[in-house]
Amino acid sequence: MANPFLGQILGSVLGGAMGRSRGGSETGGGFPAGMGGMGGMGGMGGMGGILGGVLGAGGSRGGLGGRNAMLALLLPLAMQWVQRNGGIGNVLQRVNQRGYGRQANSWVGTGDNEPLDPGAIDEMVGRDEVMRMSQQLGLPEQDVKDGFAEILPEMVNQLSPEGRIPQDADQVLDAGQSTLDGMLAELNRQRSPV
Repeated sequence: MANPFLGQILGSVLGGAMGRSRGGSETGGGFPAGMGGMGGMGGMGGMGGILGGVLGAGGSRGGLGGRNAMLALLLPLAMQWVQRNGGIGNVLQRVNQRGYGRQANSWVGTGDNEPLDPGAIDEMVGRDEVMRMSQQLGLPEQDVKDGFAEILPEMVNQLSPEGRIPQDADQVLDAGQSTLDGMLAELNRQRSPV
């Protein structure tokens, strides 16, 4: 089941990056209408405000806000993992080699994304990496696996809006990572006592 919040945040940070890398505006140039381009990502407006609201309301992990807060915190780590493992092409190759080619093809294609079983994350990401992310975020390992299994398909989906991975996908991912890191740092700065 697709998470609209996850699609919205990834659409925003990757859509803006994709637009800039192709000479479009920061509001989602390069994506079909409605896919990203949340505008006003800085400060507490636009996507920054949405993130701030979710992270501020994420005290209980049981509710939707808590799940979305967990995904928002895990997202930068998942993006970094993709970058450390050779980029989106290498990660998709790894997914295929582990027997999840049908799912990977659905993420790149223009139809619905087939889900990835959270049990596959230990195999693809690595048990030590899952444990490291769990410790870094202060979350149970199962939450990290569940979140990663949700993030990876959506990340690939957002990087392939036309049903293929573009040549500049890794540069878009790098730029999106920088944008997301900046938004989260700004939110932390604004939430910290002076």
